[in-house]
Amino acid sequence: MSITPKSLWPAVKAMLHSVYDQPDADAVHAQFDRLLDYTAEKLPDVADHLDAARADILTFTSFPTEVW
Repeated sequence: MSITPKSLWPAVKAMLHSVYDQPDADAVHAQFDRLLDYTAEKLPDVADHLDAARADILTFTSFPTEVW
């Protein structure tokens, strides 16, 4: 969030949380792609940062959904 303007924190935070609220790995990855699309237009530095951290952010999808 340090590279996100404070005025856009709520939107970026809500979209990031929506990634974690998906029911399965395919939906998680699709929602993350939508987050990247959203931030790429308005916040290219944020999009680059999230894309670089994609593997770390989405590691939880390698575990059974019951433990998400």
